[in-house]
Amino acid sequence: MLPGSKKRKADFTDVVMYVAIASKHLRTIILLVTLSLTAGLLFYIFSRPVYFSKSVISYTSIGTGPAIQQENFQKGERGERFSEDLFLKEFDAEHICVRVDKRLGDELGAARAGKSGRKQVRATWTTDHNIELNVHCYIPSWVTKYPEIMIEEFQKEREERARSLYHATTNKYMATINEYLKEWQKQQAIEQGVKSKFDPDRLKFDLAQLNTLPAELARYTQAWQEWEQVRRKLLNPAISVSDRLQIYSTIDYSVQGPTMVEVDPGTKERVAREFRPSNGTVVIRPQRSSDSDWLEIEQSKLKLERTIREESVRFRPSHPKMVTLYKQYEALDKSLQEELRKAEAKFEYHGRLLATRLQKLQQEEPLWRQKQKEYEKYLEEMNLITQGQTPYPQIIGELQKRMTEAALAINNERVALKFKEFDLPIRDEIPISPNRLKIVLMSLALGLGLAIGVPFLLEFMDQTVTNVEKMEEATNIRGLGIVPDFEDTIAEAYPLIFSDGVANPDLIENFRVVRTNLLSSAATSKFPQVIMITSTSPKEGKTVVASNLAMSFAQMGEKTLILDANLRRGIQHHLFGSRSAPGLSNILMEKYDVADACRPTTMENLHILPSGDQLEGDIEQLGSPAFVQVIDQLRKRYQRIIVDSPPVLGLAETSVMQPAMDGVMLVIWSGQTPTRAVRTAMEMLEANHANFYGFVLNRLDLMATMNRFHYYYYTNHYYNRYQSLTRQPGS
Repeated sequence: MLPGSKKRKADFTDVVMYVAIASKHLRTIILLVTLSLTAGLLFYIFSRPVYFSKSVISYTSIGTGPAIQQENFQKGERGERFSEDLFLKEFDAEHICVRVDKRLGDELGAARAGKSGRKQVRATWTTDHNIELNVHCYIPSWVTKYPEIMIEEFQKEREERARSLYHATTNKYMATINEYLKEWQKQQAIEQGVKSKFDPDRLKFDLAQLNTLPAELARYTQAWQEWEQVRRKLLNPAISVSDRLQIYSTIDYSVQGPTMVEVDPGTKERVAREFRPSNGTVVIRPQRSSDSDWLEIEQSKLKLERTIREESVRFRPSHPKMVTLYKQYEALDKSLQEELRKAEAKFEYHGRLLATRLQKLQQEEPLWRQKQKEYEKYLEEMNLITQGQTPYPQIIGELQKRMTEAALAINNERVALKFKEFDLPIRDEIPISPNRLKIVLMSLALGLGLAIGVPFLLEFMDQTVTNVEKMEEATNIRGLGIVPDFEDTIAEAYPLIFSDGVANPDLIENFRVVRTNLLSSAATSKFPQVIMITSTSPKEGKTVVASNLAMSFAQMGEKTLILDANLRRGIQHHLFGSRSAPGLSNILMEKYDVADACRPTTMENLHILPSGDQLEGDIEQLGSPAFVQVIDQLRKRYQRIIVDSPPVLGLAETSVMQPAMDGVMLVIWSGQTPTRAVRTAMEMLEANHANFYGFVLNRLDLMATMNRFHYYYYTNHYYNRYQSLTRQPGS
């Protein structure tokens, strides 16, 4: 299946896949089913038999009980319905059943006394307003005796509880109520003492009168600070009259003070003579001149200045026309000065107003703070008193209510119960549980559920891939072929397709397929002359795959070189029975001749360049221009170069060698290498602009059911059967 092709539809292959999963986990499936059946058998053996009876009890009631009345008051429901439901809960309550268990245990003797033979007792209402009692017990005789004894014990317990409630309420609650009344009176006395100490009503009235003082104080403080800033700015003598008037016009006079203020002598001298008060008191006039008056005078003055400059060109200063213009200019200047004096007077008056009002507010502020502290002190003391205060009125009322309920329980409630009959058949000889058929069916269902769910859960959690098509979908690169997984003895005898003159036909055919698919990728990718063989992690078989692929190319007649670029742990020289040095590291570090380092092998057309000696800094040279030059020299000498590189994850050599390679072929260990690790390795190589030819699925188990179906043409059985059929007469 090529990358980008459409996903196939469900067919017989899916059925085979499920059969393969089942066969793979067959022992687990059998174990889970067996364990489920064994658990069911153990449950049947060790579970106690349960006997059953169903009886009908007549119910008659007149009046209501204390707990019933309490629920009626809280929920607002009809007394009759609540009475019956609550009564039924009390009838089959645990403490009633314990009384019955003790009585039946005493009847059986000292040996069984105290050992409960009850499993479950449940009472319900019938359609004809009777009580239906279902009894499940471990002792056969209990199911027939339980209903009548339960009625007797329930009525005894109800009478005892009513008498006990009445006497306990009368004797206990009265003393408690008296104690609570005394404590309540003490509590009220303490609260009254605090109120008389602080007079909270007067404090609230005073605070209401002074409530606006903080805001007003802040407003006048801000206005006074703004006035002071303007005053300091006007102290500069270099400011012109127009600029002063402009500054005065920007002042906000909306914050007003009192209408009468005291003026000191210094301020009085700065005010214009006509505005000076005789006795030091200034009366604030509510009207104010418009800001546009001085602006009009200023504009007229500027216009007149331009006219004087224009006329001075034609006339002398003594000319009558010029004299007239100068007089007009002086009049305008005088008017502007007059506006300035008015603005100064108004500014001084406004400052005095703000100072007077601010002084008054500052004098009132301590009083406001004092009242505020007194009120906070009052709230603090009241909070300390009421914080841990006990609600005595509610408690006293609740106690009185309980006393009334106890009296009603004694005087008004009337309940009668009577055993009527058993609903046959009574299961006091044959137990109703455990049910053998039910246990077997449940055990089988549980076992089948686990047998189906656990294998698929294991497969879902398994991130490894044993199928070329699925790996193509996961990695989006082409599968070039597979390498079967042989037995250990066969793998040791035939690590290479040609070893000691002996050929392994299965491996030869497998690598022919890989070689053919690799060459066909040249139509859509870079020509594969220098091919890097790598894997995600160590021990995935990349070294053996690289050696066999090189031998396959050499068998085709191409002059091939197997280059061991794993300078850390190169083992190609062991496979071909050669020396490790001189090798690639000697070429890079010691400038050894390439022709002398490449040595022939026992196979024709196949040469090997081993990793060489381990030299300091040799690994860093794999990403240097020297390595690229070595590859260029080898390209001229060999038709095909197979590079055995280190794993991708955790090491940097494979990534830095990419610029010198034509492409990369990944070796993936079937059933061991996680898909996530393959994607990570591909992302690292793609970041260095790697060209992927595809991958080889190594050590594939052809004996697995799914693989035998998919790759049957790789097995000897397929070829032997085909050969026998073709040799039959008439074929």
